[in-house]
Amino acid sequence: MFSYNNEHPIVTIDLSDAHFWDITAVDALDRVVLRFSKLGNQVEVVGMNPQTQALVEKYGKYDNPNFLTMTFGH
Repeated sequence: MFSYNNEHPIVTIDLSDAHFWDITAVDALDRVVLRFSKLGNQVEVVGMNPQTQALVEKYGKYDNPNFLTMTFGH
């Protein structure tokens, strides 16, 4: 759960206690990062375990240079 107010210019999302099992989780992360980014926040994602990082690297969009212009279905 996130508060999308603009109180902090830098947002750190710590995934140290998380494990992503599929691309649904990766999509959720992309959506959170996109929303913060569009509000002008700088977002840093840290603490991914190797399996989660592999999924994010393969399917994630948030570190793509064109990310802010992308739209997502659903």
